[in-house]
Amino acid sequence: MQEGEKINLPREYNFFVNEQKKNSQEIFFKNLQHSDGNGGSFNSLDLIFFENKKYDFLKTGFVIVPEINSKLMGKPISTVPVRATGTWKAPKGTVDFDTYNPRNNTTNFFYMKFFGNITDEQLLAHFFNMKVANFNSKIDNSVQFIRDINKANKIQINENFDSESPGLLTRLCKEINSKMPDSDCNFAPYKAYLANPDEDKTRKNLDDFYGSIWNNGVDDVTNEYILPRGSIDLPQNALKLVLPNQFFYGKSKNDQSDVFFYINNIQHNLTYDFKLKTYVFIFKITPFADSLSSDFKFISSYHNTLKGKQEVGEIEVKKNEIKNIELLLYPDRMEVQVYFKGNDNRFDYHYKLKNIFNIKKNNQ
Repeated sequence: MQEGEKINLPREYNFFVNEQKKNSQEIFFKNLQHSDGNGGSFNSLDLIFFENKKYDFLKTGFVIVPEINSKLMGKPISTVPVRATGTWKAPKGTVDFDTYNPRNNTTNFFYMKFFGNITDEQLLAHFFNMKVANFNSKIDNSVQFIRDINKANKIQINENFDSESPGLLTRLCKEINSKMPDSDCNFAPYKAYLANPDEDKTRKNLDDFYGSIWNNGVDDVTNEYILPRGSIDLPQNALKLVLPNQFFYGKSKNDQSDVFFYINNIQHNLTYDFKLKTYVFIFKITPFADSLSSDFKFISSYHNTLKGKQEVGEIEVKKNEIKNIELLLYPDRMEVQVYFKGNDNRFDYHYKLKNIFNIKKNNQ
């Protein structure tokens, strides 16, 4: 990470940001090439690790070990070419985590409009079609619409609007803006038809309303468009991930085991779990084929679909079966899932470790 570079994450992950800044002081780089723009970025560089440097991910026992492959001034080092791609779809400056709240449905309403590239007139038309249109009513749709938004927003727009002449939606939008100059003209129908004191009901209303325009709900827009994501590609036999003993035996002590694999790719994306009302920072670590050092077993807590209940059991992982390992980093803990390759008889599947990894933060 370059000096002064800001890692844009919610304050719940300050402990992670601090850990990365600390690690970056021990890693050198060269041959940096960088490009970015709205909707993505790309970094190409060579990381330089000195001998005997190991990196314990947040002191959970997942240890990253560089393979020594060259020398610098007579000292053994590891030089690792890295390709880091940012696939964050939100343009720079769109999201400020000092103020952003994923559960603010007014913000969600406007983000969904923004990322769906929907115009004011298109959205007003959709309100007409979804919420107002009633062919059995004797009241003109535009009149009913004006009555609804007047009531919800405590404004007074004249009902005698010429709905037959061209440009109705543009003229109506301008009229709403004249009465509510500090907001978008679509905020008025949002309050009239979608907003609810219950945030879950409002979110459901948003899902239904926008889902019929571009097939995305609040979860999709939040986790696929608003929150940051990216990936890191590594060369073969450069960095290996050593799994902790707690992975296998349920020990509280994070001793280093002898089970490892070489890292091919790391996908990382910040998500928000609306049911648990918490962020989840996901790291999906994919090994190179056949690089797992040995078969292993772990204890999993999983849902038995056939029996319809939660069970705890021992899961065996064969060297050629593992697809990736997923680290689910919550603000206070880390959970782990192991993904298996599918075959002719079933799709890819996964099991979650029963063990939960407590996060040791800097101030603890």
